[in-house]
Amino acid sequence: MIQLYLCSKNIVDLTELIKDYVATELLSSIELDFLEGELWETTQHIAEINTVFKAPKNICEELGLDEKSCWQLCCAAVLDSSRPLKSGQKRVDLFKKLINQYEISYI
Repeated sequence: MIQLYLCSKNIVDLTELIKDYVATELLSSIELDFLEGELWETTQHIAEINTVFKAPKNICEELGLDEKSCWQLCCAAVLDSSRPLKSGQKRVDLFKKLINQYEISYI
């Protein structure tokens, strides 16, 4: 089984930044760059992923997501709020489509 992140440090950094954003609604440009890079990297390797980790219910709710959303959807929601795409598209919607397309399961 291929896990979403090969390096546990990345998932810890990602989750901690999302938790910080939920608590403060603030992240630095460098922190947002990191989240963007992580989400981009995930989308580039989406075909290799078969499992993603659910975020806690309170984090999902604070970000306006379904209560059983994964950390990557939370990341997308933070970026959609802090750095909207110029095209008007939502990263959350794009990532949900990928999850469905590749039949990725949640743990």
